Amino acid sequence: MDYLTLGSWIVAFIVMIGVILAFFRIFEKSKPRVEHLVLIAILVAISILGSLPTAAIPGVQAASFIIIMTGIVFGRETGFITGVLTPLVLGLFLGLGYWTILQMIGWGLMGLTAGIFRVKLGENSYIRAGFGFAWGFFYGWITNISMLLFLSSVTLTSVLGVYIASAPFDLLHGVTNAVLLILFFGLFERIFKRIRDRYINSPDGEAKSLNKQ
Repeated sequence: MDYLTLGSWIVAFIVMIGVILAFFRIFEKSKPRVEHLVLIAILVAISILGSLPTAAIPGVQAASFIIIMTGIVFGRETGFITGVLTPLVLGLFLGLGYWTILQMIGWGLMGLTAGIFRVKLGENSYIRAGFGFAWGFFYGWITNISMLLFLSSVTLTSVLGVYIASAPFDLLHGVTNAVLLILFFGLFERIFKRIRDRYINSPDGEAKSLNKQ
């Protein structure tokens, strides 16, 4: 890899980090409640607990299910932050690296888009399953960028080779997402809504800052 290509990668990663930090800055300016911060910590912990037992199985990402559910129930902001923090904390157990940034982008966007389309995803099980299936591939396509750094030369053929090689794992990830969203959506929706209603909504029924997303 020549210096020009290496410099381009460095600039790209700096931009990615900048985007993540900018979002956190916006979140900070919104002055989140303590309950909101505690909730995010709990959701990240649940995501990690779902990931660690399946970490040895390539393509199986149980955390994706939790992140999608977070976006649907709690909104795009909480979904994004939970998605971004999950690989960062998970990396403390499995190892951190430059790939962690791409995992943060992938899971962050997964939670963000789940929050954006939360109404449709909450109403239609087919759309929900399709969303989870599609994000199995989208997440893989984003994180596969880290593999391109190992290529001696970045060409269309070499890039396609990387993405074709990852297709079975992306497929397994997508199928896992779809199956979990079909089987356990109702259960986790009730659990998450109970948490939201108890800790986020005010006693008189008015939504606090979290539900303004």
